[in-house]
Amino acid sequence: MEIRRFWLLFVVLLFLSAIFAVNWQAERTEFWFLAVFYTLSFIAYLFIVANRSRFSIKHFVWIALGAHAISMLYVPHLSNDYFRFLWDGEMTWAGINPYDFKPNELGMLDLVQSNPYLVEVYEGISSLSKRNHTCYPPINQAYFMLATAFSSSIISNTIILKLSIILTQIGGAFYLRKILRLLNIDESRMWLIYLNPLWIIECTGNAHFEGVMLSFLFAAFYFLLKKKELIGSLFYATAIHIKLIPLMLLPFFYRFLGLKKSMLFYSLTILLVISFGLVPLNSNNILNFKESLSLYFSVFEFNSFIVHYCIQFGIAEYGWQIAKTYGLFFSQVIIMLVITLALYGQIPDWKKLFKRMTLAFFVYLILSNTIHPWYIIPLIGISLFTTYSFPIIWSFLIFFTYLFYLYNDGGASQVRMFINLEYLIVFAVFVYETVRKRAIIINLGLENFILKGS
Repeated sequence: MEIRRFWLLFVVLLFLSAIFAVNWQAERTEFWFLAVFYTLSFIAYLFIVANRSRFSIKHFVWIALGAHAISMLYVPHLSNDYFRFLWDGEMTWAGINPYDFKPNELGMLDLVQSNPYLVEVYEGISSLSKRNHTCYPPINQAYFMLATAFSSSIISNTIILKLSIILTQIGGAFYLRKILRLLNIDESRMWLIYLNPLWIIECTGNAHFEGVMLSFLFAAFYFLLKKKELIGSLFYATAIHIKLIPLMLLPFFYRFLGLKKSMLFYSLTILLVISFGLVPLNSNNILNFKESLSLYFSVFEFNSFIVHYCIQFGIAEYGWQIAKTYGLFFSQVIIMLVITLALYGQIPDWKKLFKRMTLAFFVYLILSNTIHPWYIIPLIGISLFTTYSFPIIWSFLIFFTYLFYLYNDGGASQVRMFINLEYLIVFAVFVYETVRKRAIIINLGLENFILKGS
């Protein structure tokens, strides 16, 4: 018994130490260091959740809080997005609408140059971000304002930003647990995401907001499940104003809720989305916002599979990069496939609804031209209500796309070799789980994580 406890304690310490190493000790160019410690953290994570019967709920809570606390007390090393978050917040406090101006249009103003803190924030923003308007929705901007309200310190403001993210995610955990209970799903399944190293490192460690958006989405799902469309639409509109991705899932409620209830839900959600955006967005700057968003569909390309090879074909066939053409084409394909999944056949219950949403989000990701590691976090969250485990496996593989920063070339043979392997494994697991209707993660000792009675 003592030996067993020793090994459990050892694995927990390994998990926390590996999270610490990835967050505190490495730049994103130090790929092999990241790879080793992320792998250790993921092995420890799988061991902990597979032996969940030996942990109480308090143990899980303390492990999760410890991992997030470790990830909170530093500035991100793997992403510089937080500089833009702080910049947008500071500009708002200075009375400048962040949707009106690009950072490089303001960087040389006396307002900035006379303030060493603002100079440091401005210099930390990536050159690409400096040349473009902000693409972060209004409620997301409220988080940036909160983070910059109390001090002129990058470290202090970043910690406040991360703390606000953690507190929101705790609220999301509260509603996730309620949903699992209502759907008769093993409650401990929530730890598949709340202890997932990708969630901890990217959402808390690197201050990305997919976890915040997903938390509001959990709340929306809960109130919709309880047939409280008004409160559900409030949380759903809030999720949209953190990240726009929940817009893609709206068509699924028509078939599920029926005409009358879905129209009520849509009307309330759209009204709230418009209302939340009335203050910062107007007829003059909304095109700036739209232009920045379009970059992700027409210019950028990172960790894509299908789009990458289409672009390479275009270069070989026509002699020039036609990402903009392919971006528009695949956007149309995504819309068509998502609507088909939403409207085809019956969606009789919530389990069927979440399965359709999981498939739709997977389609969206594999046809996208930019898939950073944190982009798949919503997929993991929605899949918790299904028997799919391929998003968990992808959460391990996708972190290794940091290999890009070692070579700084997405077309390098080593990078493409890994990306090909990443998608081959993900596709294979997805096909297996779809055809066999059985989660491959069962073979890792997680049998009781599947839906009860399914």
